[in-house]
Amino acid sequence: MRRRTGRESGILGNPILIGALTVLATIVAVTLAYQANNGLPFVPRYTLYLQMRNASEVTRNAEVHMGGVLVGTVTKVTPQRDAAGTPIAVLTLKLNKDVQPLPVDSTFDVRLKGSIGLKYIDLTKGASSESYRDGATVPFSQARAEVDLDQVLSMFDPPTRRGIQGSTIGFSDALAGRGNDINSAIGAFVPLLRDLGPVASNLASRRTDLGGFFRGLEAFSGALAPVAQTQADLYANLDNTFRALAPVAVPYLQEWIQQTPPTFNAVIRDSPSEQAFLLDTAGLFKELRPGFATLNQSAPVLSDAFTVGARNLPGTKALNAQLLSLAQRLGRYAHTPAVNGGLDRLTSTLQSLRSPLAFLTPVQATCNYVSLFLRNTGSTVSERFGGNGTALTFDVITIDDVQGGEAVPSSKPNLHPDPGAPGYNQESGPLHVNPYPNTASPGQTRECAAGNEPYDGTSSLIGNPPGNLGTHTDKTTRPKR
Repeated sequence: MRRRTGRESGILGNPILIGALTVLATIVAVTLAYQANNGLPFVPRYTLYLQMRNASEVTRNAEVHMGGVLVGTVTKVTPQRDAAGTPIAVLTLKLNKDVQPLPVDSTFDVRLKGSIGLKYIDLTKGASSESYRDGATVPFSQARAEVDLDQVLSMFDPPTRRGIQGSTIGFSDALAGRGNDINSAIGAFVPLLRDLGPVASNLASRRTDLGGFFRGLEAFSGALAPVAQTQADLYANLDNTFRALAPVAVPYLQEWIQQTPPTFNAVIRDSPSEQAFLLDTAGLFKELRPGFATLNQSAPVLSDAFTVGARNLPGTKALNAQLLSLAQRLGRYAHTPAVNGGLDRLTSTLQSLRSPLAFLTPVQATCNYVSLFLRNTGSTVSERFGGNGTALTFDVITIDDVQGGEAVPSSKPNLHPDPGAPGYNQESGPLHVNPYPNTASPGQTRECAAGNEPYDGTSSLIGNPPGNLGTHTDKTTRPKR
């Protein structure tokens, strides 16, 4: 055998050095074991940042699996806020480089390792041609969380459990002694199940998109979650309302429900005859709209008037008694046969006047002819010619005795003036007359022709002139005192 040298025996024989090397190796092994979940040192990793509405109990060092194989870990869970200010969770994923590049349509599902236990992320690789670069952020749309068993079981709180127990007892009491009926019902269900086959096929079809329906239902439920307490308060208030209505449910509400179908039938039957009334009502409210617009100014004035009236009502007892006696006498008078006959004749007379009034109303309302006639008549009566009386009782009438003029008898109207006729006068023009002028009445052109006919002195004009003269007339005003 070869004898060890002094140097070799010195290194291997030094217990302090051997102990230090052993401690160093142990520290390195423990460090590597501790860091194994986060990846070994100096080993490159594929980093992604996964956005989630809720971390769903995913913690640091949670595993990331793809196809059942461990491909990475969650190294950090960071709370952040999105652009709208809503709190979110951002999970930092350290994945193996052989997973890179990951298509952008890949999905990340949070699942349980067992029935109840730690969570892990199940990565399903997509097929898109686009991929996430290292350090990219995965949006919310690619992250999902499964409903956990503990979340399902949390629904069965003590009140729910008591309710289920009561329902089970109630169902058992309802089914007791009805075995034959249940068997008959099961036999009757056979055709129903046979008909459900095509229905189930349609639901399973991709064109039906039943999954999209449930995703929409999930989004709808998520939108209702922030107002869940408001909805609960609504049902509590409805319970109070129905509890208040319970004492009058029978017979009042019951009779009201029984009368509802006949009422709807009567409305459907009478609606065509009520259309004219509804149209008139709509027109009335349209005309009242300017008055409603002034309620802000007129309401305080009316309120003060009502206040003063209410304060003065106690002192009008004698007047109220007289008004009551007058109303009673008017009531007896209204039931007199002679009065009813007179009212019928008056109604017939007003109905007969409806057409003439409809024709004459625009004469004043549009053309102001009645006011102009009264104004001109008053002016004629009031104007005086010295001490000889008014213009109505004293007027100078001059007749221009010109051949072809309209002031002397003629065998035909003067339609075309003849400058070569004996005694021709340039001031004697052709005939201008309009015996039935348009006054914007029904059936006529909407114009005020009387007094607005043009006169040029060179051609005749009989009747309404061509064209539309418009509705412009002189405006009358109240005289100042």
